[in-house]
Amino acid sequence: MDANGARHLVYAIEQQQHWRQAAAVRDGHQPLRDPDVAHLAELGDALRRYRTSAGSEFEKRLLNGRWERRVARGVFDF
Repeated sequence: MDANGARHLVYAIEQQQHWRQAAAVRDGHQPLRDPDVAHLAELGDALRRYRTSAGSEFEKRLLNGRWERRVARGVFDF
């Protein structure tokens, strides 16, 4: 594996660990893997931001142990 492949692997592990912060994921009430991971643009404290190829943006916030999807307000200017 080259350095670029290693970076991708590290990022995949980080985002998966971030997703598993939710008790609902660990308890099986939400998917074990983020179904929108292909659109993931940014990780933050209890926040995941997404950007689709069509240009739409949304976020998921960790609320009460679950990832809750919401439409992003603006261009990631939170």
